[in-house]
Formats: sequence, structure tokens, C-alpha cells
Amino acid sequence: MELKVNHLSKSFGALHVLEQVTLSLRSGRIYCLMGPSGSGKTTFFRILLGLEQADSGSLAGMEGIRTSAVFQENRLCESFTPVDNIAMVIPGRSSRSRIQAREELLRLLPEESLSRPVSTLSGGMKRRVAIVRALSVPSDMILMDEPFTGLDEHTKMNVIRYIRDKTNDKLVIISTHQEEDVALLNGTLVTL
Repeated sequence: MELKVNHLSKSFGALHVLEQVTLSLRSGRIYCLMGPSGSGKTTFFRILLGLEQADSGSLAGMEGIRTSAVFQENRLCESFTPVDNIAMVIPGRSSRSRIQAREELLRLLPEESLSRPVSTLSGGMKRRVAIVRALSVPSDMILMDEPFTGLDEHTKMNVIRYIRDKTNDKLVIISTHQEEDVALLNGTLVTL
């Protein structure tokens, strides 16, 4: 799949957030979206997700594309366990879904945390649940808005390995403020 972004612009009143953004993005790659706070990274994601309308420009290649996302806020079901949060997005919703959810979560979380309500987890643990959930949804494109927030360096490296392992054939766009993330993800830098 190839996503073509053509002269995309978005303003909020007098504030111009995106101006004439033109990109060509392909499946099988990780793109690292960088720019200062307020440069439009989250707005760009919201437009790709259909949550916001661009003022002008176009997107080509979005037809029939299944998209999943990690938002800046985790958007988890706080009273559910991590396993329940993941199992609900796995097609089929059978006992196999719960087993698969548990196996995926164990790659990033300690076993004792899997049966607790998400509300009792640390911010970094919640972040990992949100990442596993986004990568468990059947999708062609994955958007991750600052996914490494709240993660220590060791945990971040584990999460990066997990992301790289789970996204080989997908189009992945990750917003980050850390230039080293581009190299760690073997990504392509895109600036806004």
C-alpha cells in the first residue's frame, strides 16, 4: 500500500498548524514524524484517522485501509484487566483470544500485572498495554502518537523490538521528539 498526502493544510482560526504537507508513505516502513510541539503531528494523525478534516489538500490510498492507533492518552478500559483490553480487539473473541492477548502482553509486562484492573497499573505499564492493543488490531496502518512516553530506556528498547517484530508488512507512523528513535526503529525521518 502507498499513502499519498498531497498539499494537506489545516488551520484553527489564525493558527496555521499544517501547511502544504506532501508525503508518499509505503507499507513495510516505519516513519518517524518529528517536529516541535504544536507543529501539527497530532492534527496530522487525527486527519488520517478521519477525526479531523483538512482545510485543503487530499489523501490518496486510504480506501479500504484498516488503521489502529496509540493516542497520546492511553484510552484503555480502566476497570478491565490488560488481558481484557487486548482480547476485545482480537477477532473471534473466544478463549483463544484471551490466550493470545496474554501471550502478547507477557512480552512487555510482568505476569502479576495481567489480572489487575488497568487503573492500578503505572503510566508506563498502561502505555505498553495501549501499544499491544494497537498492534493486536487487524490493520494495514498503525499510528503511534509519542508511544514511548513514560518508559525507561530498558523498557523502551523492549517496546521498540516488539514494534519492529509486529509491523513488518504495515505502514507505521510514529511521532517522537527523540532523534535517536529514528535509528532505533530503523525508521525514516519525516519532519513537519
